[in-house]
Amino acid sequence: MERRTFVKGAFGFIVVAAGSGLGFLGGCGGTASGAAGTMPPDKTLKGAYFTTPVCEYPETAPGPAMEAGICLVRNEDGKSVSGYFEETCLFNVDETGAALIELADGSLTLEEIASAASKSLGSQVNPADVAAFFVSLGQAGFLKNTVLVNLVEIPA
Repeated sequence: MERRTFVKGAFGFIVVAAGSGLGFLGGCGGTASGAAGTMPPDKTLKGAYFTTPVCEYPETAPGPAMEAGICLVRNEDGKSVSGYFEETCLFNVDETGAALIELADGSLTLEEIASAASKSLGSQVNPADVAAFFVSLGQAGFLKNTVLVNLVEIPA
């Protein structure tokens, strides 16, 4: 993967590494198929507390579906989370961003993700910020599907 920096966006989203996309991702658990230098299928990233699941039918999913196999690891600062594929750090997000990623399995709409994150975090999450966050993830190549956003319909 080619290294580059992404503009900091909603919920502390910063792309640390990006390049040809993540089309080579295999299943969950930090495994991959067809990529050079991949981890063995029975290995997972040490310290990962969440791994994005496979979305079987992303083209019909009502909401954003993360690419499978991205592991979330809490950073030492305790305020941020890094997303890894194998041992490559892909992005950094804050706790709110991590909560949104955990909900992005394709089964929830953007509004439902904002509502569920608000409940789990104990503070209001703006649906427009959630939309912007997933647009950024999609532009960076970390979503399995395209999520269409009409900001006029999203309550502020």
